Amino acid sequence: MSARDDMHRHFTEVSPVYRSVRTTDREPVERIARELDGLVRPKGADIGCGAGRYVLLMFEMIPNLSLTCVDTTPAMLEQLDGLLRANGIDGFETRQSTAECLELEPGGYDFVSTFNAVHHFDFPEFLRRSRDGLAEDGRLFVYTRLPEHNARSVWGRYFPGFAERETRLLALGDLHGAIEDTPGLRFAAAACVRYRRRASLERLIEQARNRHYSTFALYESDAFEDALAAFRAAVERCFADSVEWYDENILIQAVRDDG
Repeated sequence: MSARDDMHRHFTEVSPVYRSVRTTDREPVERIARELDGLVRPKGADIGCGAGRYVLLMFEMIPNLSLTCVDTTPAMLEQLDGLLRANGIDGFETRQSTAECLELEPGGYDFVSTFNAVHHFDFPEFLRRSRDGLAEDGRLFVYTRLPEHNARSVWGRYFPGFAERETRLLALGDLHGAIEDTPGLRFAAAACVRYRRRASLERLIEQARNRHYSTFALYESDAFEDALAAFRAAVERCFADSVEWYDENILIQAVRDDG
């Protein structure tokens, strides 16, 4: 089975619980909403939309939004569809596609966004496909974590092998370089964000068992159980009560610029 097939199976399996075990950050969506302020009826595409956590926030914060929601996994799109309709939202369409085969209406979108998914993409091809869909001066928003962010997280610090197994994350220089190497795109900004987190050990164990990060799908079953036991022991040594740490991410902006 290929790595892509493994990830498809992973996201199909976790789709029913994905929203409940992942943490959703409001700050990047607030920043995107500010960048789009002034557009009367913004039209966007969210790639790797998953079960709709960030899509719902965008509809809450961006007035009169029309959104194309793209994901490779039908089960995730079903979860998204149910979430949005339960919240009375109908200004969207869903589309099953990989980022590499993405077909957007040429020049038809004010923005393209992706949240915590770009490490699953062929990034240069994703950039080309996104560029083609953006109107002149349209914005591309990429929210992701960097390898050093991953290493400094509670998982990178205490879960054996987590940082070493996660080799898909791109360094900031690679993200910047790929954007600058894409004709018609211009790197505009990068904003680092840092969140103070607190959770019980049992909540963290629940998240790991539900493979809330796809990194956990890279472990064989026995290796995962051994690492989970070591994680529990390490956290119990270091924290008397609840576990506290910082998560870090980066929001990158690029602009369609054919000049």
